[in-house]
Amino acid sequence: MSSTRTRPGLLRRGWQRALDGERLWGSVEIRPDRFGVKRYRLAVYPPGMNAAERRRVRVARGWPLWGAAVWILTEIALSQSTGPWTALAISTAAVLSAGAVTMVMAGEPRRRIRTMHACSMAGFDDPVTVATVKKIRIFAGRLLEADDALNDARLTPAEHEMLWWRVYDEVGAYQAAAACA
Repeated sequence: MSSTRTRPGLLRRGWQRALDGERLWGSVEIRPDRFGVKRYRLAVYPPGMNAAERRRVRVARGWPLWGAAVWILTEIALSQSTGPWTALAISTAAVLSAGAVTMVMAGEPRRRIRTMHACSMAGFDDPVTVATVKKIRIFAGRLLEADDALNDARLTPAEHEMLWWRVYDEVGAYQAAAACA
């Protein structure tokens, strides 16, 4: 009986984590890819975003993935009851409409997210990529250290947000400098 009680709680926590993300400030991804390629991505949300705004932004940013899954499932379900062209038209219209709605609902906060991307390949170290990877690691490290300090009560929430603002501003300044170069 106790296992049935914990299952809905686990599902709810898993769903909330998927919507909220691991970090208040955004996300960092460092992942290997094929042929010795490593991809780096840092997304920093504007400090002060509330949970509802963050969720809407995450849903909008995830639209290519969940939209493709919904399109496939809708296509499969509709192809059983309608013709293939009708199923294609309905599923495509539904997914594009859902994507447009999520983008509109995400609103202005979606446009204020600051992101940095880099893609390095083993044996090909161009100076721009090396500098960008270094900056991503520095910015992400500072944000992760601030999270640890907040969790250990070495920082107050206000101090944590101040460090978050500083990184958010520095990512913006780095993006502006890279755009001019």
